Amino acid sequence: MNEQREAGDGEESPPNPSSQHWHPNEEYMKVLIGMGVSRNAAEKALFYTGNKSPDLAAAWIFENQDMDLETPLEAEAGHVSDNDIETADAYKMVFVVNMALEMGTGKIASQVAHAALGIHRLLLQDENKYGDMVLQWEELGEIKIVLRGDSTQHLVELERSAMSMNLPTYLVQDAGRTQVPQGSTTVLSILGRIDLVDRVTGALQLL
Repeated sequence: MNEQREAGDGEESPPNPSSQHWHPNEEYMKVLIGMGVSRNAAEKALFYTGNKSPDLAAAWIFENQDMDLETPLEAEAGHVSDNDIETADAYKMVFVVNMALEMGTGKIASQVAHAALGIHRLLLQDENKYGDMVLQWEELGEIKIVLRGDSTQHLVELERSAMSMNLPTYLVQDAGRTQVPQGSTTVLSILGRIDLVDRVTGALQLL
């Protein structure tokens, strides 16, 4: 059986970086370069997505593969206006997996799928409340990130933190047919603006 909890969306104005005296977040740069992205492409992606997160930058690169990503940003600076910078709210869905359960790869995949379907159904149940959030998430590539959680208590604490920020959440509790006992808390899913979600899960490692 699956258990769900929900809340609304928080509101906060995102930063709008200027093309002058702009510097990429070096931690985000390291993440992107570690994914095999060139430094020029990583810097350009962070610039055009407001220096918000490596997830959004990676999604931007995927959506703009036909662009010249290797020309240094400095060479384009004179041709870039503030209107070229991504200023719209950007959203992502994260899945925090309970690593203490030592689930197999297939089990994790099925539980993440449960979490994705669960939170998506929750959002569709109240289009007046969540409609804009879902549309913006879809328009920016439906960013989905899977992260490592420490334990059941860890997932519960993360859920409480997300709910305190009015982010919609869905907590999966397994039926216990395979690998884990009935009622085990397997995955927490959260959807929201990237900067808000990162306040909850930004310190977690990728699975």
